This record gives sequence, C-alpha cells and structure tokens, in this order.
Amino acid sequence: MTQLNSLCLIQARMESTRLPGKALAKLGDHSVLEWVIRRVRSSKQLTKVVLATTTKSSDDSLCELATSLGIEIFRGSENDVLGRFADAAEQFPADVVIRVCADNPFISGSEIDELISEYARSPIKYLFNHQPDGICDYPDGFGAELFQSEVLRDLNESVKDDAMREHLTLALKTLAPSDIRGLVARKEIAFPYLKFDLDTQEDFDHLSELTEKFMINVDFSPEQIIGAQLSNLIQDKLDLLFGLNRSLAGSENRKTILGLQDITPIDVLEIPSGTKVYDWTVPKEWELIDAFIEDSKQNRIVDLKNSPIHVVSYSQSCDVTADYSEIQTHIHTHETVAEAIPYRTSYYKPDWGFCVTHAQAEQLKSAAQPLRAVINSKFVIGSMTCGEVVIEGESAKEILISSYICHPAMANDSLSGVLLTTLLARHIASKKQLRWSYRIVLVPETVGAIAYLNLNQEKMKLIDFGLQITTVGGPGNFQIKKSFDALHPINLIIEKVLRQNKKVFTANDFDIHGSDERQYSSPGFRINMATLAKDMYYTYPQYHTSLDNLDFVTGSQIAETLLLYTQIIDEIESRRVYERSDPHGEPMLSQHGLYEIFGGALLPNLKIANLDLVLWILFLTDGVKSTSDIASQLKLEPDQVLEVCELLTSKNLLKAV
Repeated sequence: MTQLNSLCLIQARMESTRLPGKALAKLGDHSVLEWVIRRVRSSKQLTKVVLATTTKSSDDSLCELATSLGIEIFRGSENDVLGRFADAAEQFPADVVIRVCADNPFISGSEIDELISEYARSPIKYLFNHQPDGICDYPDGFGAELFQSEVLRDLNESVKDDAMREHLTLALKTLAPSDIRGLVARKEIAFPYLKFDLDTQEDFDHLSELTEKFMINVDFSPEQIIGAQLSNLIQDKLDLLFGLNRSLAGSENRKTILGLQDITPIDVLEIPSGTKVYDWTVPKEWELIDAFIEDSKQNRIVDLKNSPIHVVSYSQSCDVTADYSEIQTHIHTHETVAEAIPYRTSYYKPDWGFCVTHAQAEQLKSAAQPLRAVINSKFVIGSMTCGEVVIEGESAKEILISSYICHPAMANDSLSGVLLTTLLARHIASKKQLRWSYRIVLVPETVGAIAYLNLNQEKMKLIDFGLQITTVGGPGNFQIKKSFDALHPINLIIEKVLRQNKKVFTANDFDIHGSDERQYSSPGFRINMATLAKDMYYTYPQYHTSLDNLDFVTGSQIAETLLLYTQIIDEIESRRVYERSDPHGEPMLSQHGLYEIFGGALLPNLKIANLDLVLWILFLTDGVKSTSDIASQLKLEPDQVLEVCELLTSKNLLKAV
C-alpha cells in the first residue's frame, strides 16, 4: 500500500492568553515546544512536520528553535488559525493534515501513527484522538486531529464566523456527524480523566513536578506517563490521609471519605449508632483527644502525637498512676518485630491500652516510678460512616467492589485498598458504554460490611461476584485469594491478567480468615469475592504495625496494582453472558427450525456436531458462565459459541444477562 502523504502542523504562538510564553517554558531539560517537536518526530508515518505560527515578531524565537531542530516553518495570521492552516496546506500539499497543539508536551508519535492507520483503514473527513468536548477516551494531551486537505480548503472558503476561524475545532465540528469520528483508545491508555495539556500556570507547575519526580524524558511511552501521573496522585493522597485515626466509627473516617471526593463523587451513608444489623449493633463513635505515658518527672515516654497506633483502638478514658508492674497488662509490644508499634483493638470489650516498641517498654520499666498513663477519649452516639458509588451499565446485574476503611496510620492495610478502590471507581465511571453495573463500597471491616448487607439485603442477593480490595501497595509480589468457588470465572480472570502482564504471583484458595469476603460470601448471599493483593495481609512482617508506613508503601506500587485492576475490569466488561429464557427442560429444537439451520454436520476441524454444540450451549448457559467460559470448556473459539448464542437469542431461547 502506498504511504499516505500526511502533513503535521504544530500550532504555536508566544502570546497565549492564559499562559503567555508557555511554548518556550522549560519543562525538565527541554522547552515545551521542543518536547512537542521531538515527540511528534518519533512518528513513523508522518511525511512532513511544519511549525505553523504567526507573523508577529514575538514568535521569531519559536521559528529559531524549530529551524535548529530541522523543522520547516509556515507563518500566517495570529487569530485566523483556519486561514493559517489552509495556506500552510497549500504550500505543503498533502492528502491529510494532522493538527498538533504546542501545549501538549507529552503528545505521542505512536498515537499519531494510530490515527493515520485508522484513517487508512477507514477514511473519513475528520478523525481525532484528542479530546474535543471530552467525547474521546484518550487522556487529554496525547492525541491529535486529522482532517482531509480538501475539508480544510472547503472550510476556509465557507466559514465566516471569527470564533470558528480562530478555534479550528469549532469549524471542524460543523461537519455532518457521519463525517466525524473519534478513535477508540487502546485499553492500556484509555484514561480520559487524566489531563496532560498545558493551559495555566497550575498545569505547568504540575507537569514540571511530574517530569522532575519521575524523570520523564522525551522517549517515555504514554503508558509510562500515565503510570507516573497515577503514582503522583496516589502518593499525594497517601501523604494527606495516612495519619488519620480511622476506626469503626468517628470523624476520622468522614475526613478520609471527604479527602477522596475530588477523585470521584462518593455517596456518604451514615448508619446510626445502636442500629441492629443481623446479630450485630452499630457502635458508638470513638474520638481520641489525647494520650500519653510519662514518668514521675513528667518526661513523656509514649505520646499519641507520634502515632495514633500507640493507643489501643476504642480504648476508654483513663488516668492511672502506678508502677510499670501494675499497668504492664495494658502495655502491648510486638511478638517478633522489636522496633514496631503493634496495632491492637478493643472494639467489643471495654478496656484501655497502649502499644509500644520493645525499646519503649524497657524505658517504661526503668523510668522513674510511678508512671502516669492518660487516655482522653469519648464515645458519642452518632453514626458509622460508609461510602457508596453505584455505576449503572446496560445490565441490571451488578459487580460488587469493596474495601474497608477502619485502620489507623497503616498504609498497606488498609489505606492502599481504599485509595485503589476510589480510583477504580473513577476509572469505571469514565467508560462510556458499560455492559455491567457496579456497586462500590467503603465500609468499616466486619460490622460495616454486615450493616451494608443488612440494609441492602435484596439487592446484594442478586450479585454473583466481586472484588475485595485490600493490601495492594507493598513492594513484594502479587497474591490472589480466590473466591469460595475456586472454579468461578473471577479467579480465572485475575490469573489471566497477571499472566498477560508477566507478573510473579501466588494463588491461594479461599480461607475463612481474611477480610469482608466471608461476610459477602455467607450462606444468605454467597457472593464470590476474590482479592488481588501486593503483599497480602498476614504475609509481611510489617503487617498490623507502625512499620506499615510510607516507607513501605508508595504511590507507584499502588499504581502498578491499580493498572492490573483496570485490566480485570476490561476482562469483566468483555464477558458475554446468556441465560435460558425458560430454564426448565430442553426446548424442542425442530419447533424453532434449528435442525434445518444446523443439520448434523461436524464443525470444521472439530469433533463436535453442530446440534451437539447447540445442546451444550443450552445446557451451560446459566447466567453466570460467559461465552468465553463455555468455549474454554468445550475447547472451541469464543466467536463460535457467541455466534450460536446470538442465534438462539433471536429464537427467544436465550437472553443476554
């Protein structure tokens, strides 16, 4: 095939209204314009790259830079961008023109090639993988706009409106809808809510920080830049929320959910203290005001200000003056990790206590006696806070995603899961056509999950499977905890994603110990909940200690797991599930003309008769197994099963779930 003659015009000027001079602002080692030129030139399909700037003297410096980098120049009107581009296309004739804005320093040459390849496969007047009005699932700043040269010429002759001539996209959008198409992003970069273009000083400061922190250079792929952006966001949230004293109920839980609202809107559910939920009762709120242990000389040896983990969660108030030997039953140390403060709770037994390192325990023993141990806390009749995000898809069938929100000052358990779950909710909500619906919840562990099940009992009984997200941010390898039905497709999906990404992992069978999966999977609900973790609970020495901190967990590590979870969602979304319209017995095939359609022949190259395939599909379509699951069981291609399912649906024997 003859290569398409494609002209790339880089639109740039120095006197930008919102951020003057941004084209030459230094981003890392290069100016913004140099980033754009170098990354555009990484395209393998562009025929020519030209800087399209204005005739104003203020833009001479842009021309000098472009010339030094071997780029040709076209200069035209400052405000009549349509005229500037049309004249440039006359001077540099081409089949198509690709418009790139010089405020997109991370523009991707490979994504420009995707645009050109798509046009070659299916020509259209206006094709884009940029973000006109947010109708494209590309991140803002990676893509470009492609239009036929004759379209540019025709618009230049017909468009009179000054605003349309200045803002070329407005003119292009006057084309008929059938002449406009947005390119669908590869799943690996379909993050439309991420922004990489440069409009304001705030944008520039953010991109500068990102470039420096992650050492981004002109050769970074879109995937690497997306990973850096997500890592940076997660790290900021870790820093913001890590130190909060989360528990079963109280203001710190509300602060946590409030701190996540800028990622995605979360509906806050307040369940009043004292509410009976099955065999449990929603607890009072616990507020910890101050706590310390000091010696007789008023030297503080243990201080809440250094870590909320120092106080046993849900401790009652106390003010005790006594020797260490008398209060040591209220002092807790870690069994094996001497330098760690252990995490302990007294949720359901009225008590008080302190958690200390081995060194602090020795210091308390040898300190001037008596010691004074003070905890100033209060229990308030209020409510238990939960978060909920419900995202509706084509099907009323829901997928459950849950994380627990009750652990103080521990990064992997459970803040990493809370952050990943919130980001995953935003990612799911950004998808324009969801096949399945999603119910995403943030609840205090055990009693929170039980309360949510109780308050949503009938809805939850309709859910088949989901993801329990926890401990996803450690530096080690990945672990799977399978759902109670080891053969359920959700377990196979997680393993498939890990193998596709060449990740080292271990797969563990369901165990009654763990997180809230045992609540969701209890006999009244039987929801298959699977977990993909990175340093799973119990398996790392920092677990339930002060060493599960921001030295152990980083935004980059959580982002790595998040990207796997987005692929798990993609796999779930690709599932096509059918169920029998009437599941009782076997339909009479001849009555529906199926003998005439299929006959008794074998499928090509396979030892299964067409009619046997119909019978197997009618037997296996249970509203849970997907066409891919059935194909795997029958050793067929998924398309072969899907084709029969669609035919049986047209005969009203099956229906899509």
